[in-house]
Parts: sequence; C-alpha cells; structure tokens
Amino acid sequence: MLETQLRFEGALKTRQQGNGDYSFYLSLLLLLMTAFIYTPSSFAQEKFSVSAKNSQVTFAGVHVGMQFSGVFDKWNADIVLPPAASPQILATFYVASAKTGDSTYDSTLPEGDWFDVENHPKSIFESSQIVAKDKDYAVTGTLTLRGISQPVAFLLKNNETTLTASFTIDRLAYNIGMESDPDAEWVNKEIKMTLTLQKQ
Repeated sequence: MLETQLRFEGALKTRQQGNGDYSFYLSLLLLLMTAFIYTPSSFAQEKFSVSAKNSQVTFAGVHVGMQFSGVFDKWNADIVLPPAASPQILATFYVASAKTGDSTYDSTLPEGDWFDVENHPKSIFESSQIVAKDKDYAVTGTLTLRGISQPVAFLLKNNETTLTASFTIDRLAYNIGMESDPDAEWVNKEIKMTLTLQKQ
C-alpha cells in the first residue's frame, strides 16, 4: 500500500514539473497496472466448486487391529473463501458412493446399522465460520450424517495447487455401527476424514 502511494505521488510530481499531459497519463497508467499486478486478491480464487471428478474425500479407520480406508465416489461442494464478504462451504456427500475396495466392507456400509443409505442417502457439511489464518483458513461448521448433526472444525491448508484438510469424527456420535459395535471393540470410533481439493 505504501509503495502504491509513493508511486502515485511520483506521478503527481511528474505532472507538476510540467512534463506535459503525456508523461502524466503514462505514469498514471503504469501506476494502475502495477497496483493490479501486486494486489494479492487479483490472483485469489475466492469462489469455486469441487467434486469427486477433480478432488478427493477419503475416510480411514481400524477394524480388528487392521487399517482400512475408503473414498466417496460421488460428492460436490461450493466454496467461498475470505476475503469474500460471506465465506461459506456447503458440501453434499452421497453416502452410497463410499467404497473401500473390500467387498465385505462395501456391502456392510450401506446397511441400516452403518450409513443407513435407504433412509439417509446424503450427508451434508455446512460451515458456520471461515477465518483466514495467514495463508490458510480455520473452518468451523456442522456435519449431518444419518440425520444427526455434530460440530466439526478443521484447518483448510492453502497449498500451491490444492486445499487440504484432515480431521476425525466419532462414528458413535452419529449412531454408526451402534447396534453391532457400540463399544468400539471391532471398529474404532475415531474415523479420520481427509480432504484434497483441487484449486480451479
């Protein structure tokens, strides 16, 4: 901002020293071009959409001592980031699209005790606040799964070509596997979610 002001003052001096209209307007034009180039928001992608076509949302946990992981094959999100006036993230996940590559897990997840796809085909995340933290974003919001809403918070890291985040959810807080494994003896209750969002 100081550099821009000094350039502007320099342009005025050029005008006052009688170098003519041409020099003045040329200086002013160069000033405006420089101000645009060096304004950070001129390159910031404040609003965009992502989906499973170009980005990834994964989940991971432990079952009888062994790691498992999966991915949602169908989801989409609309993202508005600071410095926009009303930053927001609204994401929809189609839980039937969750795949692990293991036939036992993939046939169990849609069942009523787990994702209950028949009664709750969608999961929704909606942010309540997004605050810029240096080059990253602190996000708080609500994740609704199986018709149950719980608060979620994570740091959305602003990388060169992607936005990334990871956080854990308590599956028992969403009544996931509550009938078959209420004490988390077989499947741990902490499920790690990882987001890799491609910038556009």
